[in-house]
Amino acid sequence: MILYQLRYLLVPLYTIFWSLLACFVGVVDRRGDLVNWMGTTWLRWIYSTCQIRVKVAGLNHIDQTQTYVIMCNHQSLIDVGALVLALPIRWRFVAKRELTWIPLFGWALFLSNHILIDRSNRPRAVETLRKAARRVSADVNVIIFPEGTRSKTGELQEFKSGGFHLALEAGVPILPVTVSGSRKITPKGTLSVRSGVVKAQFGKPIATHGVSLTGRDQLKRQVHDAI
Repeated sequence: MILYQLRYLLVPLYTIFWSLLACFVGVVDRRGDLVNWMGTTWLRWIYSTCQIRVKVAGLNHIDQTQTYVIMCNHQSLIDVGALVLALPIRWRFVAKRELTWIPLFGWALFLSNHILIDRSNRPRAVETLRKAARRVSADVNVIIFPEGTRSKTGELQEFKSGGFHLALEAGVPILPVTVSGSRKITPKGTLSVRSGVVKAQFGKPIATHGVSLTGRDQLKRQVHDAI
């Protein structure tokens, strides 16, 4: 009991500390790399305190000279941190703009140059994805959870199309990632955090070069099967 109480005390303190620091740094760090490093350190502190170990497999599938659209399943809040801690490459999230309304955390997210989608405005969302495609074509790997929300049952849900449009327009491979074990640690609908092991398994990149928009559904099935 005391251990759990300590976790629930320390995690908010970590969040306040790193978010405030990131907000100050983010004003001058326009690329967002330093703020992202702070975010990764924040997650490392939380996982260490909660005794969550991230086991990584398939790193040999990642070519660090290549940029990717990284797609991962989503069962728990823990998935996000596990993926970030496992990645050996520079990354940004594709996230919904509503997250920026969260005090401190959302402000740091906004300042760290992530790709924020306004889902209530389709033309603006499409234009944001076009700009994101240009960034991916240059030097930024982006993370997207194609299910759009966490699975209640643990079963992989149907994928949304936005991330596939992004990958096709950027002309870069999709890197599939399967995170397992996270649902046991923090199921959807609860904030309780158990100790345990989360595995992040990187699959073989899936090429998008030469795939037209009409082939998008086949690409979705291929990535769905890989994850």
